[in-house]
Amino acid sequence: MKERTDKALLHSLIAGSQLQHIFSEDTLCEMHLYQAEKGDILCAKGDQLKHMYFLLTGKIKIYTTSPNGRSLLLRFNNPLAIVGDIEFFTPCEVRNTVEFVYPSLLVAISYKTLQERYLNHPPFLQFILQKISHKLYTSSNSTSLNLLYPVENRFASYLLSTLSDESELHTGKLTEIADLLGTSYRHLNRVIRDLCAAHIIERKKGSLLIIDRDKIKQLANGSIYE
Repeated sequence: MKERTDKALLHSLIAGSQLQHIFSEDTLCEMHLYQAEKGDILCAKGDQLKHMYFLLTGKIKIYTTSPNGRSLLLRFNNPLAIVGDIEFFTPCEVRNTVEFVYPSLLVAISYKTLQERYLNHPPFLQFILQKISHKLYTSSNSTSLNLLYPVENRFASYLLSTLSDESELHTGKLTEIADLLGTSYRHLNRVIRDLCAAHIIERKKGSLLIIDRDKIKQLANGSIYE
């Protein structure tokens, strides 16, 4: 992830978002614009944040990691997702890892600025409350979803959230994906074979392609991770 100093782009992105109705012009001018590539890590478990981040374009995935190194997917977030809101109000280290799924643009504002100007600012507090409420809702469901939904549905939802119409999923990452979905590589491989046999996805040259996107949407049951 790298910082960009393109003020025109920054103002254009903010003008098209809800942020312009929440923060003052002075605060907006103090924001920093960052560009991230697919696979970049915004923060990892145990980090200490000093900024709140607002996703303006792209997508992020949030997953937790256990002491034995196993990971479990919690959710995907689209703009205007926030990272660092809970850590701002309840000073603590980061609990989950946040990774970029697509090339993304985001802005950051320091906790110091927020503490000095916005702790008693109703529009900001209402906005944050809505976002935290959504996080609580999705977090409370994530464990039960991973337990109750069959791997076929979870994998379809993962594909729907991570692949565009023409993009591919490299099969070299299947072990990692199985881990995120809370299943074994062997079980996931069986699901993939069944989906290929049903002509829903296609496996070739080390990649997976979605053939029948409508069927994937049906299996994803509304994309359970978003």
